Amino acid sequence: MEGLYDDVTPEMVLGLNGPTRKFMCPLSANSFGIEFLSFIISDYDTKNLIFEVSRDRPPPMDFDMQNFDEDSMRKIRYTFSDDVLRLPAIATQLVFSVGQTEVNEFRMIERHYFRNQLIKSYDFTFGFCIPGSTNTWDAVYAVPPLDEDLVAQMIANPHETQSDSFYFVGDKLIMHNKASYQYVFVRAFIITTVISHAHGYLARFAPSWAVTTTATTNNAAAAASCALSPHLTSPYLS
Repeated sequence: MEGLYDDVTPEMVLGLNGPTRKFMCPLSANSFGIEFLSFIISDYDTKNLIFEVSRDRPPPMDFDMQNFDEDSMRKIRYTFSDDVLRLPAIATQLVFSVGQTEVNEFRMIERHYFRNQLIKSYDFTFGFCIPGSTNTWDAVYAVPPLDEDLVAQMIANPHETQSDSFYFVGDKLIMHNKASYQYVFVRAFIITTVISHAHGYLARFAPSWAVTTTATTNNAAAAASCALSPHLTSPYLS
């Protein structure tokens, strides 16, 4: 794989029609030392917690050391309440650090599929982050409603809803993470998330939907440069 990921461009992943069969870059591609330190998802209206992970609050793990490889570190299996598919707004907070090299045009493209059909596509640009900074990004997501027939199929077929998250600095692919989703009928809103990976799992968490965002860093002068610009497209908005 080494060297081949240099040919992966944002335009290429935006043209994908289904989840990739393999990871498009190795873990070593993250030459900027970007680490995701904590991530929280909550219902914007009720403030109920949906998901939380951090170095101080690691999630339950589910992996087989006998079959462990580096790809296990960047796969995640979510179990969410079916209510999540119908929430009008979601809030997130992501904290990430940057290594000793400045980051220009930090960008995430996330593609969501049900089976081999594109459900939603997200394109975020984080902008510039100074070397050695720790950055906090708060976002409020107005989630477009999905067709109820599609929602029913997603609930009936666990983990056939999948996503690929691609992270670029400029046009250089530096990270690629994968996720699958199960939606279950539960009344409790705080849900258990099962993650299949080992040490370093935080490097792959990122938000999925965004409309209103703010960003801060540990350097006030650079805060304005870390603004996030979201773009959302979906062929399944009702």
